[in-house]
Amino acid sequence: MSDVNRIFLTGRLVADPDIKYTPTGKEVAQFRIAVNRNFKLKDSEQWQEDTFFVTIIAWNRLAEKVEKTFKKGNAVFVEGILRIRNYEVDGVKKWITEIIAWSLNTLTGTSKEAGTEEPADENNEPNVPFS
Repeated sequence: MSDVNRIFLTGRLVADPDIKYTPTGKEVAQFRIAVNRNFKLKDSEQWQEDTFFVTIIAWNRLAEKVEKTFKKGNAVFVEGILRIRNYEVDGVKKWITEIIAWSLNTLTGTSKEAGTEEPADENNEPNVPFS
């Protein structure tokens, strides 16, 4: 039986996406979104806001869409999988948590492609680290 690894997020881009190409010419986009969570404190009527930042990776056709339509401040809907990986810098192991996008949707913006969904293809996640 296969386990479930699927995540849905909405948030706003904190900067314009970073677009790169692998040595074989595959396009990859990386961007970060701010995700807000509102909650009420126990025994209080005060609402609090908690914000966390998530790195999103998009490959191939999704990366092309990101390059053409995603800009800092855009509200976006992301569907993908959670990936946690590690790497070493000067002998120190570091960990990265990121979302590999399978579907992306802009929720605001003036792009003529805003609000369109681009499904991932089967080659959406090459085994190439993004650094």
